Amino acid sequence: MSLLVSSVGFEEKFLLRAFLRRGRSQISGVLLVKPLGDNEKVKKAIDSFNNLLKEVSVQLNILEINYLDYVSSVSSISKWIKSSKYTSFVLSLSSGMRIVNLEILSAFLILDLNAEIEVEAESLEGVISWRIDEMVRKDFEEDDVKILLAIHEGEKSVSEISRRVKIPVTTAWRKVNKLVDNYYIKKEGEQLSLTKKGEIFISIYNNFS
Repeated sequence: MSLLVSSVGFEEKFLLRAFLRRGRSQISGVLLVKPLGDNEKVKKAIDSFNNLLKEVSVQLNILEINYLDYVSSVSSISKWIKSSKYTSFVLSLSSGMRIVNLEILSAFLILDLNAEIEVEAESLEGVISWRIDEMVRKDFEEDDVKILLAIHEGEKSVSEISRRVKIPVTTAWRKVNKLVDNYYIKKEGEQLSLTKKGEIFISIYNNFS
């Protein structure tokens, strides 16, 4: 079960859509981050959204921040998250103020917490999602692109990668496990596939490897 984290603005449209995409089966709590002060439109949006949450017994939490003070805002969000009981997070960065959404993202980056991020197009044409680990470069050597490329071209196991890249199986295991830990590769059973970050790194480095 996850905590849904979002900024809140003058309307609840994106909040409702973000929650309904997952529902009570995936979301057990919501944190709305709002600018300090009272605004009637914001209050109405929160009340409308909370009416839905009450119907399905999902707790709503409100955190007010001074969004023009980056250090204070990111610190406040970070402290709230760190002191909460949640270990799984969805960041919906479609609603509210851009500054607040970037401060939410900054807090998770500073805490080194992984989370799913989703952003819905203003036109409502679609939603894209990715994970924080797919944004951050961790322990990647340019030689690792050979392993990513092998998976991209159909090699699905460590033994196949070992033969393709011409390295010992033990070395292939070590390198693959490192790439899994750093979210370049997904592992399901013995089958390997690329994450979005892995696909991006192939695009960046393949022409130079």
